[in-house]
Amino acid sequence: MSFYNVKMRASKEDSHISGAERIVREQDIKEAVVQLIDRAFNHSRGKPDFVNVKIELIGEPIKEISLLPVFEVSGSYDVRSLLLKISKCAGLTEEVVLDAYDTLLEGAAPDGSVMRGAMIVSVPDGNRLEPDKFKGVRATCLDISLEAQRQLKKAAGEKYTENLKEALTLTSKILSYPDVLAELCISDDPDYTTGYFSVKGVGYFRLFNVKPKGHLKGGRAIFVKKGCNVGKLIAYLKETPVIAVKFSGYSVVSVNEVCSVFKKSPV
Repeated sequence: MSFYNVKMRASKEDSHISGAERIVREQDIKEAVVQLIDRAFNHSRGKPDFVNVKIELIGEPIKEISLLPVFEVSGSYDVRSLLLKISKCAGLTEEVVLDAYDTLLEGAAPDGSVMRGAMIVSVPDGNRLEPDKFKGVRATCLDISLEAQRQLKKAAGEKYTENLKEALTLTSKILSYPDVLAELCISDDPDYTTGYFSVKGVGYFRLFNVKPKGHLKGGRAIFVKKGCNVGKLIAYLKETPVIAVKFSGYSVVSVNEVCSVFKKSPV
């Protein structure tokens, strides 16, 4: 059976508005294209003046992975303090994580604009490794199975969003690469203030109010082991087709319970 990767990118005056993709069978291409175009023209960042839809035949076996377990952090908390706590529990360099957080909020590109892709940050030295500091690195060619999506939606209940589904699928692919340790994400959508901090071997920490509402900047930082072969990592993120087929759980934890998650799921 043939599968195709269907990608959509929308922009206005050369500024990115939205993007999404699907991995579908040939007979489902039309439906996927309609859904993606509808998304492009109904985004909080405005109407695009350019929409690109790309359809590619997948010529290699699709890798099946599990979604990361989701831990929704409840209650009132200071995001910087929480990131420090998670970083410490994960054995990551705390200063490197906070510096990445600040950089994303300020605009990670050299001119202070938002990068379309992610930063790649070496741990523990904090060096940025992405070849293009304006574009960053994108993870593509990924999707989630209908059954895994159904289970996620049921478990998350009223907290479920399409953003959650897509972000969880994306970070699950990214963290499936051996040299990736963690990923931090802040949406550049001014109306979406929920972000995440994913840690290898532990899960996806869903963070609310990770930035002020109306803030136009954000992005992603991928934390990797020192000595990581960046070329191989980029090739995996861009080219290896991945579908998340297994749901791994959705839990609500308080700030005080965050470190206990690591004791149950050692990195």
